Amino acid sequence: MTRFSQPSEAEPSAQIWQRSLQRFFQLPTVEISIAVLVIASVVFTLVELSLPESSPLLRILDDLNQIITWLFLVELTLRFLAAPIKQRFFQEYWLDLLAVLPLLRVFRVVRVMRLLRLLRLLRLIGLFNRHVSVFQNIFRRGAPEYIIICGLIILTVCFSTFSLVALERGSYREWRSLDRAFWISFYMLFSGQPLPGAPNTLAGNLVVSFILFMNATIFAMFTGTVSAFMVDKLRMEGQVTEWEHFSNHMIICGWNKTAEIIVRQYKAADKNDDSPVVVIAQLDDEPSFIDTKLKEQVRLINDDFTKVSVLEKAGIRRAKTCIILADKSRGRSEQDADARTILAALTVERINPAVYTCAELINREYGSHLEMGRINDYVVSEEQNGFMLAQSALNPGLMSVFNELLTGEHGNQFYRLPISDPWVGKTFLELFAYLKQTHNAILIAVSDTAGAYQINPNDYRFKSQDYVIIIAQQKIQL
Repeated sequence: MTRFSQPSEAEPSAQIWQRSLQRFFQLPTVEISIAVLVIASVVFTLVELSLPESSPLLRILDDLNQIITWLFLVELTLRFLAAPIKQRFFQEYWLDLLAVLPLLRVFRVVRVMRLLRLLRLLRLIGLFNRHVSVFQNIFRRGAPEYIIICGLIILTVCFSTFSLVALERGSYREWRSLDRAFWISFYMLFSGQPLPGAPNTLAGNLVVSFILFMNATIFAMFTGTVSAFMVDKLRMEGQVTEWEHFSNHMIICGWNKTAEIIVRQYKAADKNDDSPVVVIAQLDDEPSFIDTKLKEQVRLINDDFTKVSVLEKAGIRRAKTCIILADKSRGRSEQDADARTILAALTVERINPAVYTCAELINREYGSHLEMGRINDYVVSEEQNGFMLAQSALNPGLMSVFNELLTGEHGNQFYRLPISDPWVGKTFLELFAYLKQTHNAILIAVSDTAGAYQINPNDYRFKSQDYVIIIAQQKIQL
């Protein structure tokens, strides 16, 4: 996939520390600490309200609650500063703001008003819901195993109940009633012991042996299923994501080997940018990576990227770049893949015209749809590969030049830079000579305000808001 580097303007320092705070509050240790403080605050409050006014412990508990409340006030202040949308902060934490009101003396005079601290219990529900949402896909995949286990339990209990009533009716009084036989069979299945004793008949012993065998089988299946869930949990550790905090990020629609190359090049181009790349793709399993280090830099939304709700969740209104790959998964034809690409690109452009959108097509004849929709750029992947192979055949050794220029991991690469005021009115040749002499960089093209590119123009004077394309070993400032 060929595309020039986007202009990477210096990110405001405010956004950098905002993102750092957001990542800090997403740490599991921080969320566990908050949960412990919530539980301690609730317990101290209930004990405090149960004590008489003359109790010496009342002052100690009140001081402890004051310290915890101050900690929550500091936490809420930092969350407010880190929130990209302040209105959303108040919508999410208004109950927590009420819970810190007992810091004010007027609320401490009236003891019953200290019950406001109990509102913090709702924080526990929020923390639980956030972590449970990470495992929804895991539970969905494990549903067949649970259904099989439940079916085996029902089958075993029903079979053993009717069998023991029929075979052991005269041996024990407990076997004579159906309800007693049901509960004894149920207890035997989970305890692994014959109750109330060993049967007298051979058939009864066989039924009890069957129950004990099913006890071991069901336990093994359940243990294996839970173990698989725990492995998935450890693999997804740290993937709890608050999507509304993402801003100025990249979104990739679709997943294949090309997507991994895009992520690697995007991260190599700006090593200081530690914001994750959001990938929207319908996958049966987690995406596989040749470079496993890239896994922690990707956040996956397992859904259809043509849905507006899914794009909104990925933060398309706040995104900087959106790459849409040709999705031929699930047996889709080339025409279907291009149709999905066009639909997604037009939807993205409609939601956020400011985002830079680049789409991958299989057939060039569909490119006119993207041009009419004012999509920033598109690539006909197979056609581009053909061009490169043809040039390599005509100019032996040219592929090594392409390999260096098109990768951001080593050597020279393309950069797209805005023209600074001192160069407005200067010629292309003047800037060409300056870049080569000063930065050992090569000027190759210029883009005007309309987005039209002129490659190696003969006579061109720069205007404000122009961009230039250069080849250099590192990014420079004009």
